[in-house]
Amino acid sequence: MSKINRILAKDWDELVNSIPDDLEASAREHGALRRRRGIKSAANLLRLLLIFATVLSLLTTALWGVGLGICDISRQAIQKRVHKSTPWLRYLLTVLLGTLVEMPADSVGLIRRVILRDASVISRPSSPGTEWRIHLSWSPFSMQPTQVTMTDARAGEGLQDAGLQAGDLVVADRAHGIWRTIQVALQALAYFIIRLTWSNLPLLTPNGPPFELIAWLRGLPATENYAQVTVIAADDSEKRPLRLVVGRLPPDKAAEARERARRQARKNKRQVSPNTLLAAGFCILLTNLPGATWSNLSILAFYRVRWQVEWCFRRWKSLCRLDELPAYPAKIAEPVLLAKLIIILLMQRRLGVLPWSNWWATEEPAPVVSPVVKMVYKHLCEIICPAAVIDQLLENPTPFLRHLRSSRRKRPLQLAAAARCFAGLLTDLNPVPTLC
Repeated sequence: MSKINRILAKDWDELVNSIPDDLEASAREHGALRRRRGIKSAANLLRLLLIFATVLSLLTTALWGVGLGICDISRQAIQKRVHKSTPWLRYLLTVLLGTLVEMPADSVGLIRRVILRDASVISRPSSPGTEWRIHLSWSPFSMQPTQVTMTDARAGEGLQDAGLQAGDLVVADRAHGIWRTIQVALQALAYFIIRLTWSNLPLLTPNGPPFELIAWLRGLPATENYAQVTVIAADDSEKRPLRLVVGRLPPDKAAEARERARRQARKNKRQVSPNTLLAAGFCILLTNLPGATWSNLSILAFYRVRWQVEWCFRRWKSLCRLDELPAYPAKIAEPVLLAKLIIILLMQRRLGVLPWSNWWATEEPAPVVSPVVKMVYKHLCEIICPAAVIDQLLENPTPFLRHLRSSRRKRPLQLAAAARCFAGLLTDLNPVPTLC
């Protein structure tokens, strides 16, 4: 083995050894590697899966497998391996996530952990609609995920699998503003700041009658930028008091929100409700944080941190190409998406060594996140798919020829056939060694 190959092997060994799991045992248990024909170890299988998730080509994956000495098997055999690896990849995703989650210490104050919750839809090219959802719980100040799950399109957004613990503060958008989701946070003894629409959560006054949100908003003085009122969720059998906090949007932002509501109504071929237009001028939040330590302005300001989870999804999608999946069939697209998430968590483990919390706490300008993420991800891809394999192919293509030859599909006048047919003529015109 050359010095370069030894270095590349060392980098991969360090990466795969950082996964706290017996890969051989788990691959066998989850049916990914019961027969070792062609692929001799679970680590080699994992690398092959990560290569395929990176290059999205069975042929290119086969070439990399030859160059790295992982295996020399056909594209069809690789595809079968990918199909059988879905349960194993789901398991490894859970294992890696467990290494990222930092359990909060006891008695560190009212809020033990801040969690931003959101979901993003994933579909294959030319898909008629949503096929998968990635649900993410994000710790903004440590720049680490605390929970990542992937479901099909039938599972909506919620907090059921958010990994909430007592004392957590979860911040979520309007998709979570329903009783089923709020109940999860209350049962976990967690705090929450959740944005509401004007109609999705029936509310009561503390005395029992229904709370008329629209009438209350309409009665707020135009000079009052924020306000609060105590309410109770109508479906809450324990009648726990909650704080409804609203902030008036600036005129330009309110106009943009109302225009979005009108566009959505036109798209759905319906009339926009006047109540929707009124509510669009406010940020409506529901929380159970105590008023003694959390003012209305603090809650409204803290909700703006929620955009960090949106930026996290944008970084992941643009950098790791989460939306780039094999078009058909879905059976192979799902393990590819899981493998991409594993690469992301491996990247997050490396990013976790940086002192993010210290940087946020100082008065000095904090580092920009995106360039660091891009550099770490690029280095990770180089470990998984080293460019030295390309040099190896160019220097000695013979070991790769099995995968470089034309497929069995017959096409008239292929380049090789043309070269054989016109070999004599080409030699007469331009004397060169005869083409093989």
